Amino acid sequence: MPVIQDPQEVTIRDGGTVVLPISLLAQAGLNPGEKIMAASTDDGRIVLRHLTDAIDDLLSGRPL
Repeated sequence: MPVIQDPQEVTIRDGGTVVLPISLLAQAGLNPGEKIMAASTDDGRIVLRHLTDAIDDLLSGRPL
C-alpha cells in the first residue's frame, strides 16, 4: 500500500467541485490542466491517476 504523505483537508463545493492544493498536486507529479482519471473504491476511497498510466494499465490487462 502506498504511503500517504502530507494529508490536507479539502472541501466539496456545491456542484461537486473539489479544489486540490497545488502542493498536493506537485507531490503526485500532476500539473494544472493535466487530464487525470478518478475512480472510487469499494472501501470509500477516491483514487486519482495520471490518465496515461491508467490507459496503459487497461491496455496491458492490469487492474486500475
